[in-house]
Amino acid sequence: MRRRTLLGSTAAAGVVAATGGTVAGALVAAEPAAAAEYLVATTEQKTNDVLVFSHSTTSWTDSNVRWRWSAPSGSTWTNLSDVKRRPTAAWGDVVLVTASGTASAGGKAAMIDQSSKSVVWSATVPGNPHAVERIKNYGAIVVASSRARQYSSSFVDGGGLSLFIPSSNGGKPGTSYSGSVKYGFEGAHGVLYDTSSGLLLAVGKGELRAYHLVVNSSGHLTGLKLACKTTFSGTGHDLQPDYASGKFFYTVGGTGANHGVWEVSLLYAGSSWVFSGKKRISTSTYVKAYGSLPNGVRFYVDAPSESQYWTTSVGFSSGGAGKRTGAKFYKARYWTTAFV
Repeated sequence: MRRRTLLGSTAAAGVVAATGGTVAGALVAAEPAAAAEYLVATTEQKTNDVLVFSHSTTSWTDSNVRWRWSAPSGSTWTNLSDVKRRPTAAWGDVVLVTASGTASAGGKAAMIDQSSKSVVWSATVPGNPHAVERIKNYGAIVVASSRARQYSSSFVDGGGLSLFIPSSNGGKPGTSYSGSVKYGFEGAHGVLYDTSSGLLLAVGKGELRAYHLVVNSSGHLTGLKLACKTTFSGTGHDLQPDYASGKFFYTVGGTGANHGVWEVSLLYAGSSWVFSGKKRISTSTYVKAYGSLPNGVRFYVDAPSESQYWTTSVGFSSGGAGKRTGAKFYKARYWTTAFV
């Protein structure tokens, strides 16, 4: 286990693209390094596609799409809500997605073969699934659901995390929601595995949490155990790593006391893990996605209101925005197989 240490900040005021925020809520960034091309993945809910673009162009037209995956038809696949790219030994690079679906039918979590674009694994998950992660070396898939998870008429529990564990490390998990291991977390919106600490992070209503992985004597993952948490007022909407500093970003929606974008470090403090150095870096009210590129440039989906939770552009702190006519961008992610 590598222990994360506090890194010196290189943050400086950056140029901010106008995507619905105000001057008071400016989405500042670290000073960008030398020019390089990076790719950004988005969930676009108008066409229900995952679309990947270069950050070096602001014209996000069809001719500039670097990779595209279209969700299958059906109510459970409605409204793609998360995307992550991950490496695997069995299938090469895969793309993890969630779709919010509907209250009655539930939503989807899935693992897509990046090369063939075929669905390797999928499960129907109730309660507005909003985020997904695959735990490195174990192959378990974690899904965060933001609402009460009612499945058919026989199973009801609160919003939270569902852990789908394969029978052998690195294998394909089962697809039954009822067979998953569940952890209550009201309003769960984001989940992320941190390879530096070996902890699973999750954000939801009022809390950012870190969980230990519980492993049996045979080296098989069996569950999670809370390691530490930090609290706030409101509901967390996004959780992403800062690839430039090793810290983490989380966003808090609405107009409450702690709304905006926050950064925090996860540190080992002698005998336990703690969240440290929590700092608000923006007071924008409805940021649905906030992340960074390795050169320090930050990107974001800054929705205009609670009811209009999408935008037609993804802003960049280096100036400008990736724009697509008629789009409904909800999430944006750095297109990389690196965890942190």
